[in-house]
Amino acid sequence: MAANAIDLTTVAAVNSILAQAPTTDAALIQSEITAYSQNILTRTSRGFLSGVRSYSERYNGNGSHELQVRNYPILAIASVSVGGIAIPVSPDYAQSGYVIDTEGSICNIAIIGSQYGDGGGFAGDDRWGVRSGWGSYGNAPPLGCAPYRFARGIQNVAVAYTAGYTVNAPAEAQMVPAFPGPYTVPVANSATFWQDQGVSLPDGTALEAVLSAPGPMQYVAPQWNVGPLGVYTLNTAQAGLSLNFSYSYGAPPFDLQEAAGRLVAEMYRKRAWIGQSSQVQAGIGTTAYSRLEVEIGTAMTIDRYKMRFLP
Repeated sequence: MAANAIDLTTVAAVNSILAQAPTTDAALIQSEITAYSQNILTRTSRGFLSGVRSYSERYNGNGSHELQVRNYPILAIASVSVGGIAIPVSPDYAQSGYVIDTEGSICNIAIIGSQYGDGGGFAGDDRWGVRSGWGSYGNAPPLGCAPYRFARGIQNVAVAYTAGYTVNAPAEAQMVPAFPGPYTVPVANSATFWQDQGVSLPDGTALEAVLSAPGPMQYVAPQWNVGPLGVYTLNTAQAGLSLNFSYSYGAPPFDLQEAAGRLVAEMYRKRAWIGQSSQVQAGIGTTAYSRLEVEIGTAMTIDRYKMRFLP
């Protein structure tokens, strides 16, 4: 059985926990990895925990200036519209537009708008609560206040965004191809590359990031989900040099990887005593088996990723 996109651990990681050869029972363990990764998704009411994905979704307007989405943490927002009206991004968390609200949450999209009089904002339209002069629940707001809202409605809010978990790869050493090139370097986690965090010489001297045509001591960083995936472009001046590449890539958080590995290892071991609670060992004593569905430490880690609201 091949690895699945929802997998939260690997065969090698599970066998390491079991202290056995890296490829022992590889097919069986792989099938259990996918099965128990799905089990974790079901337990947490989450759709995906294995990295980064883009989503295009519709929601019922809730009458608030904030909207909780089904997938988080939110990494980037492509578009927001309410009642068919496209909402621009706020350039600085102060001017009108949508933002990722990180105040105590990483699953909210918020609309920032003119709060008093005509201090800027979007053209008036009651479909999403702009300049209506009334609060979301029919109550008059303070004098001059015209709050912006995700106006109540059925499937009237459309959002496109990217969400998921990333981990950092700090100072990954890679060799730039020698002359005649091409002077491109795919990083180790190129398939799930998310964001550049800098390139440097072994002595720590930083190279400059540019958008195209890199010169000496410059580089062009890859973009998420844009081919060729996870490939850095450098100048001929760096040919044959070893450089340190720092970046983040989509992957399950380390604690969740460990919890998934332990869960699979635990279920793999339980195959030998399915339905048993204890076993008498002649001349030795009695072996008692845990009757917990999931080991407490593993269950506590999984619980941290449980969806805490109903979007």
